[in-house]
Amino acid sequence: MSPSLRTAAQAAEAFYALLPHGVSPATLQQYGIDASPEQAQEVARELLSVNLYWISCALKAWLPEKDGGRVFGELRQRLVGTWESELGLAGHDADAYFVEMEKRHKTYDQITQKGQPPVMVLSETAAILESTAAVGAEDRQKLLALLFDLVPADQYGAVLENVELG
Repeated sequence: MSPSLRTAAQAAEAFYALLPHGVSPATLQQYGIDASPEQAQEVARELLSVNLYWISCALKAWLPEKDGGRVFGELRQRLVGTWESELGLAGHDADAYFVEMEKRHKTYDQITQKGQPPVMVLSETAAILESTAAVGAEDRQKLLALLFDLVPADQYGAVLENVELG
C-alpha cells in the first residue's frame, strides 16, 4: 500500500513525478519523428497541456473543488519552478502558456462532454501539433503512439487513491 499524501504539495509532487519532463528531438526520433529542438519544445508544451487536462479531470472527479484547486495550484507552482531546468521550456513564457492551456482544456472539455472517447482528446492534441507545423501530417500515427505512451491518465487516478488532505 502506498503512503498517504496528506498535503496538497505532496499530491502535486506525486503528479509532477508522473509528468514527462521535456521532450527532446532524440525522444521524438525514437518514435520515428524527425524534429528540430523548437518543434520538440512545441510537442513538450502540448504534451504537458494534455497531461494537465487529465490531472484536472481526475482532481475534479475525486476531490472537493477547493482541495483540487489547492493541489493544481501547487502543481502549477512546481512546474513554473522547473520550467526551464527540468521541463526544457526555455524561451517560452510560463504565464502565457497557462493562459493557452486553459483554452486547450476548454477544447478538450467539449470533446469529452460530447461523449467522445479519451483517444479523441489525444487526436485533438495531434491535430493542434499538425496545425502549428510542429509535426507533419505524415507522422500523425507516430505522434499518437507517443501521446499514448506519455499520457499516463490511469496513473493519475491511482495517485488520488492515496490522497487524504487534512
